[in-house]
Amino acid sequence: MNYDLIFSFYNDYKFLKGTIISISSQALLPNNLIFIDDGNNDNKLKDFILKYLNEKVNLIYIKNEINIGTIKSINIALEKIKSTFFYICSSDDIMYQNFAKESLEKLNDNPEYPFVFSNIIINNEMNNKKYFIKYSFLKKDKYSNYEVKKIFKQHQFKIYHNTVFFRSNYFLNSHLFKPSYGDRCDMLNLYYISFKHGFLYLDQNLSEFTFRQGQQGRPKNDKYLLNELIFLKKHNHLFYRNYINCCLHYDFSPFAIYFFLKFKLYEAISLKWIVRSVKFKIWKKIRFLVPNCLLTFLFNIFN
Repeated sequence: MNYDLIFSFYNDYKFLKGTIISISSQALLPNNLIFIDDGNNDNKLKDFILKYLNEKVNLIYIKNEINIGTIKSINIALEKIKSTFFYICSSDDIMYQNFAKESLEKLNDNPEYPFVFSNIIINNEMNNKKYFIKYSFLKKDKYSNYEVKKIFKQHQFKIYHNTVFFRSNYFLNSHLFKPSYGDRCDMLNLYYISFKHGFLYLDQNLSEFTFRQGQQGRPKNDKYLLNELIFLKKHNHLFYRNYINCCLHYDFSPFAIYFFLKFKLYEAISLKWIVRSVKFKIWKKIRFLVPNCLLTFLFNIFN
């Protein structure tokens, strides 16, 4: 089982050493680390990476002359993928030792599926606590594209990108991880590929997402989300229809009904959307206020 690891880096030195050590400590090592130096003013960065990178891992080092951002950098890296599987790493992700091994064993045993994901662990840097969330409503490990649509209609949840390993040919053949799809293209792409091919679920805790101030993935306002929705309807209508039918636009506030009416997006308005929107806003407010032992219970109530 061979895989590449993509790592776009810009000035996040606080986590860099730990991330490289984590990569080098995997029970199943990557064939290639595709490292994008996204305009860092550091002539010794490559040497630093090589110092802590396991010598069995081949380093593909790409230097951007200026900072072009994570999404554009990852698209450069996608052209360099050489292995059957790949993973996109962020500098503050924490990968457990068996993360790659367990994930790729599941993918390798099920060649008709495009990706596998696992349970959510949020490492909250703000209060120095970890939060564990299990997708208790997922009762099996394989879901076809038809089943995926039923699951998303019945349950309000997102797949966290830091838990996902991809099968390279499925992803590269057709994906939405492109600058034109905006800052949330990683999330949109997971829905898109799920609708086309289904997904695999691994009921394990294998990696952590770090929640901290100033992170790139902070919530978008209604105006941003509106432009995103209009773009989807215009440029990828089939995906847009599945996205709306499964009521995945719950990131909008309930007040976005004004925009839906103004721009004649009537299909986006439903009682289910309003309920999900309210639930999502409450979830965002309370998720770090409740004891960890109650979090999965509340997650399943809200989702």
